[in-house]
Amino acid sequence: MQELACTWVPGTLDIVRLKVGTSTIELTSTRLARIFGPQALNDLYLKGRAVVKADARQVAMLA
Repeated sequence: MQELACTWVPGTLDIVRLKVGTSTIELTSTRLARIFGPQALNDLYLKGRAVVKADARQVAMLA
């Protein structure tokens, strides 16, 4: 399992930035929910940032 840090991209309503190791990925909140489940968005909406745990399959889906 790998922990990914998620934050909103400033100035957007639906784009999320994920830190995966040393790289950064941007994707829509809809795609994030499809990969990690809708509960992944809870902290993101409430706090503006979240940490999600990802297995190798989920990390591969981000590429």
